[in-house]
Amino acid sequence: MLSKFQKAVFVVVLGLSLNLRHAVASQESPDVLERLPASMGALGDSMTAGALAMFRRQDFVLPWTEFLVAMRGLAYGLTNELNTIESRKLSWAAGYDKRRRVESHSFRLSKLANLKKQIPTFNAAVSGDESRHVWSRQLENLSNWSKATVQKPFPDYVTLMIGPNDACAETTAEMVSTNAYYSNVSRAVDEMLARSADTKIVVGSIPNIESLRSVAKDARLYWGVSCETLWEKVKLCPTLTTLSDPYERAIVGERIRDYNNALHDIVESRRAAFGDRIRFAAETYQQDFSANDLSIDCFHPNRHGQALLAEVTWQAGWWAKAWAKKQREIR
Repeated sequence: MLSKFQKAVFVVVLGLSLNLRHAVASQESPDVLERLPASMGALGDSMTAGALAMFRRQDFVLPWTEFLVAMRGLAYGLTNELNTIESRKLSWAAGYDKRRRVESHSFRLSKLANLKKQIPTFNAAVSGDESRHVWSRQLENLSNWSKATVQKPFPDYVTLMIGPNDACAETTAEMVSTNAYYSNVSRAVDEMLARSADTKIVVGSIPNIESLRSVAKDARLYWGVSCETLWEKVKLCPTLTTLSDPYERAIVGERIRDYNNALHDIVESRRAAFGDRIRFAAETYQQDFSANDLSIDCFHPNRHGQALLAEVTWQAGWWAKAWAKKQREIR
């Protein structure tokens, strides 16, 4: 029989043990305790829309690839719809690929929720869009979908990656200024945070375009044709691809860094006002991409590049540890 003193000690020790276990669990895996979003949206440009993600750079040597490219090009010419050259199911953010070539944010959230289908997701990204288009049209489209589908001003979780097209121009003088970029992104972020108390946002930094250019420019497409030759022929974003003047190239690199610094400042200032409802995926800029991660235009990410974008941006969010545990269960 235990004495009253022994019983008291036992109760105290048991209580401390339980409290300690709870504290350790909370400290080690806070994202497991974080409520999973029941809906998701994505804002951005062609990278988020999955433009050309279905092709690999090396695919140009395959005869059927030329046929597929020709057919999609014809469809675009007839409809003027950019989604004819997109593969949205391979989007790093909002895609849902049952073959798991790209485990997007939406795919991971669906699996974490133990669903056999995708959670309600809307990809509002538009190929070719700049930061000004995010708040002027994408945000309205996302909000309209959210109100109609989940009866909320915005989805529970939103990703935002925008900026390459702001720096895409004929000359460096035509690039969007950092101040304008800051204002555009701020308007979009502020509206979501203010109007929807449940919404969490991950803002992705812009990839290192100069590094991508250096990696890709000497890569081969087919029969000795280089990516640089392709860029010169199709005039694909000269400021990002074909500028040869080192001084001009330095201006472009600095502008991308300035955009990313603006994103960091936007996120940090909003965290001070709204708490841990918004995070910045700074590592996207640091991520090393290879020529094998690019599509047939040597610029847009293919499914391998999309998978890299998904992983590096996911790590900035709230459910990274939960997904790591889930992966061990489903693989």
